[in-house]
Amino acid sequence: IMLPNLDGLEVCRILRREMTVPIIILTAKDQEIDKVVGLEVGADDYITKPFSMREVLARVRAMLRRAEMVSDSDTDGQSRKILTCGQLVLDLEAHRASINEVALNLKPKEFDLLAFLMAHTGRAFTRDQLLDQVWDHDYVGDFRTVDVHIRWLREKIEGEPGSPLRIITIRGVGYRFEG
Repeated sequence: IMLPNLDGLEVCRILRREMTVPIIILTAKDQEIDKVVGLEVGADDYITKPFSMREVLARVRAMLRRAEMVSDSDTDGQSRKILTCGQLVLDLEAHRASINEVALNLKPKEFDLLAFLMAHTGRAFTRDQLLDQVWDHDYVGDFRTVDVHIRWLREKIEGEPGSPLRIITIRGVGYRFEG
């Protein structure tokens, strides 16, 4: 938690926002409020100094077992990765999209763009950020391709594409998915 330059709690927030990895906070801060805050910002476990190496290893192994169990349930069909927003449903594993149970015919990049925006609901992204995240870091081409794909998506998921309620334009910034 007491890292130089960037607070460990902020590191935890960033990790939790960007990826799904187990996070264990190991610190000297042992007050109840410190533990609660650490767990609330996204840590999966909180260990205070002094600690025994056996306990740390046991906690790491337990966390890895849980992560493996989640991974196993994803692959055997018991759990699917599905994003929903009202009647808009995106099944990431089946690569299917529907609205009001009617299938949407999305092109691959449209699907990827919508999935990325839905996974980050409420967060604004610039065109460059969307190109990096959805297209590729090595994408060479017109950055306006993002605008074109947004327009195509709006035509498919918005009741009135000219007055969008789901994919909002943030003037001078880019786009945000509101849901």
